[in-house]
Amino acid sequence: MRSILRVAWRQLSYHKMKLAVAAAGVVVAVMLMLVQLGIRQGAIDNSVAVARRITADLVVVSPRTKTIFQSSAFPRRLLFRIPGHPAIDRVQAAYMSQAKFRSPWDHQEFPISVYGVDPRDPMMDLPGLLAHANELELADRTLFDRRSRKTYGPVAKHVEEVGPLMAEINYRKVKIVATVNVGISISTDGNLYMSPANFHRLFPARDPGNADLGLIRLKPGLDPELVRKELEPYVGNEARIVTRQRLVADEEAYLRDTAPLDFIFGMGAAVGFFIGFVVVYQILYTEVTNHLPQFATLKAMGFSDRYLLGVVLSQSFMLAFLGFFPGFVFALGIYKISTKAIQMEFDMTLERAVAVFLLTVFMCGLSGIIAIRKAWTADPADVF
Repeated sequence: MRSILRVAWRQLSYHKMKLAVAAAGVVVAVMLMLVQLGIRQGAIDNSVAVARRITADLVVVSPRTKTIFQSSAFPRRLLFRIPGHPAIDRVQAAYMSQAKFRSPWDHQEFPISVYGVDPRDPMMDLPGLLAHANELELADRTLFDRRSRKTYGPVAKHVEEVGPLMAEINYRKVKIVATVNVGISISTDGNLYMSPANFHRLFPARDPGNADLGLIRLKPGLDPELVRKELEPYVGNEARIVTRQRLVADEEAYLRDTAPLDFIFGMGAAVGFFIGFVVVYQILYTEVTNHLPQFATLKAMGFSDRYLLGVVLSQSFMLAFLGFFPGFVFALGIYKISTKAIQMEFDMTLERAVAVFLLTVFMCGLSGIIAIRKAWTADPADVF
């Protein structure tokens, strides 16, 4: 084995420029695959971030709701029936809609998502909201998501450094008292969080008897799925009750059906794989062709085709290692740049890194297997 690795490395490193080109091809392939798959997963994760932040055990939605970003309302009176079940600890309504945010600086209007939740017990993971619960109970008070896009102006900077900011939302003066760190998605550029009463002040045309979400917290130790089935008769056909996990799965399924993220970014990853395959194959094929007399000599000396395959596959795996780690580092840099530019989180995961590494090894190994065929068919007598 040691002799195979020694022969493979000396042959591969003899032409430094070819080695650099081959490694660069693998770097580009790895970087493309990691970036395409990372952006795809990041877009999905950010788009279901609101659903994942729900801490309630069960969620009530309208049967017409396909995604909570475009939710249909259901009668809020249905929620008054649910506390009669002995398994229920707390039930509350939540509201979601889109408003027009008018920038205090350039007076341009941009759409922004607005959430009406109980500031004292929102049943959502909203860091920083509870600290401002008393203020949010006052009229026309709201919190601004500091991870919203920059199109709204330096709202977060002003609030954090100067103090509360008066802004116009849906043509109503509202005071932004603080910021929270939640995050946006491909469906929204910014978020505001306020009490249900302030939500209805912003949307006076909405029927206050309707709700977008019903959040249900169960008593400890109970099975959400079992309780969900028992609660179905309480809402009938006017609403449906899902578990938190089911809500997240439905959001992901809707996103995959309506936005072709899997195809677009999957195709980008496939292109990266193909580029790497072609570059590595060309380099290895050239190496085999240029060293055909040496391979033929080894065959004449009694070395088997398996030994020759071991040499070329060793070169393939060396290229995979030489290209993967720089490509991995470059991909991390692109993740950071994309996060800052798009203001959506793109993180590297261990599963993605391992999957792309295995794809890289497979890509280089397949190139080596195809390239070695010329040496297998070479006759020492013909070569010399």
